[in-house]
Amino acid sequence: MIIRNLKLKIFLIKKVFPIFSIINKRLNHKKNIIFFYCNLSFRDNNKALYDYAIEHNYNKKYKIIVSSSDYKKYVASKPDNVYFVGPLASIFWYCLSKYVIYCIGKIPIELGKGQKSIYLNHGMPFKDGSAGEFEQSLIMDKFFTYMLSTGTAFVPSIKRIYSFPENKIVFGGNPKCDMLFLPSPNYDFGEYSKLIIWTPTFRKSISMNMDDTGVDSAIIPIVKVEEFDKINNFLKNINVKIVIKLHPEQDLCKYSLTNLEYFVLLSHQEFIRRKMDINRFMKQCDAMITDYSSIYYDFLLLNRPIGFTEDDIERYADKRGFAVDPMTFRPGMKLKTYDDICIYAQKIADGIDDYREEREKINSKVNEFRGGNFSKKIFEVMGI
Repeated sequence: MIIRNLKLKIFLIKKVFPIFSIINKRLNHKKNIIFFYCNLSFRDNNKALYDYAIEHNYNKKYKIIVSSSDYKKYVASKPDNVYFVGPLASIFWYCLSKYVIYCIGKIPIELGKGQKSIYLNHGMPFKDGSAGEFEQSLIMDKFFTYMLSTGTAFVPSIKRIYSFPENKIVFGGNPKCDMLFLPSPNYDFGEYSKLIIWTPTFRKSISMNMDDTGVDSAIIPIVKVEEFDKINNFLKNINVKIVIKLHPEQDLCKYSLTNLEYFVLLSHQEFIRRKMDINRFMKQCDAMITDYSSIYYDFLLLNRPIGFTEDDIERYADKRGFAVDPMTFRPGMKLKTYDDICIYAQKIADGIDDYREEREKINSKVNEFRGGNFSKKIFEVMGI
């Protein structure tokens, strides 16, 4: 459950939840309960790790509890010994569970004796921390036994954003990236010679009450709505398709989405309706376009071309900022104009990859583990 009012959130964390922390420290926690928590929808690393647990029959030995904002849609089809719960029930189950796995957000109750938790996040930091993260950072290590990092390059950012002790940072891969080592899912987008996934990060989020640029931005960078038909025709001529997968937190209240044949715009809701998984879909794609989204760290594991839009990089740097040097950590063509998008698409059509060496250099820094089996590693770290 997300509380949008930051002052109220800080008040609850500092004045109300300490009472629960006192209670939790006096409880006995059940060794056979694994608790997954995300204060948004059930997705990303938590969903991937849960899927791994079910596939490998962890629910035969452990009771598995999942708390997310969309828990109701999973209740009817849950496996044996698995329970999906809402935000209020999550407090009860947290206080019973020995093992706690966080993806996005946390329950601000301090760990009790014998409890173990790990914060996986939904990706490594490229954007800087939000105002809420910095406001709460001084108490982060009371809630997490471990925090995941996919490479030593992120240690300074994790320590700074979360004020988290370096000796509690564990190294491994994102569980969601295990899917990149599976065969291509071959989602149906018709005929094409090359497929490009475009993943813009959100500029304004309703659910998290965040605005990262301070201005009204277009639904995607660079390409204006009135140019959609034009770029669709260009892509059709070179037989390249671009699928724009909008961020789950993107505010869409001012926009009506279109769905052209070669320039396909999908909301997160439509993506889910089609029963698609973003990490599986990346395996199918020949290249990526993104901006400041950490998803590109995951795509680096495939060692395929990436183009980076940067139409509002100065505004973004001034208001939200970056966790890493944005000039060093973007190994690909910089896309500033409509023509740049077309040039990049043409390069992909022609099989031209100008940034392979630069990409491999960055990949070695941000993905120090590149062999898969990342979910297994997390369970080993937790002693599950």
